[in-house]
Amino acid sequence: MDADEIVPLTREAVRQLLASRSPTHGTPDPLGKRAAPRWPFPGAVEIWIPAAGGPDSHVIATLHDLSEAGVGVRSDVKLEPGHVHSIAVHQPEMSLHGQATVRHCTARRTGYHIGMQFNFD
Repeated sequence: MDADEIVPLTREAVRQLLASRSPTHGTPDPLGKRAAPRWPFPGAVEIWIPAAGGPDSHVIATLHDLSEAGVGVRSDVKLEPGHVHSIAVHQPEMSLHGQATVRHCTARRTGYHIGMQFNFD
């Protein structure tokens, strides 16, 4: 796949990305309350924040981990749980673009740790 191509965020596209590195990319985090294991996946995530009556804000966050169901990111910007955002996950193999819902946003010493669940159509 051409790394310059932006691929719609689908379950199959996420599975393809995970399969491209998962067997050799460490071990997944335990499931806990999650539906799918999380794999360490450093990279960049773009997040668009809707603004009332004006242009959307654009934030670049750091991708921490990836699963079939969502992403964990670090950001300097606080996001409200329950809000839906357009996101783009950038990896050398592909860039995925779609929607995700904020499930949690936890303040850390160096910003916020945010869990986002993918919204598949």
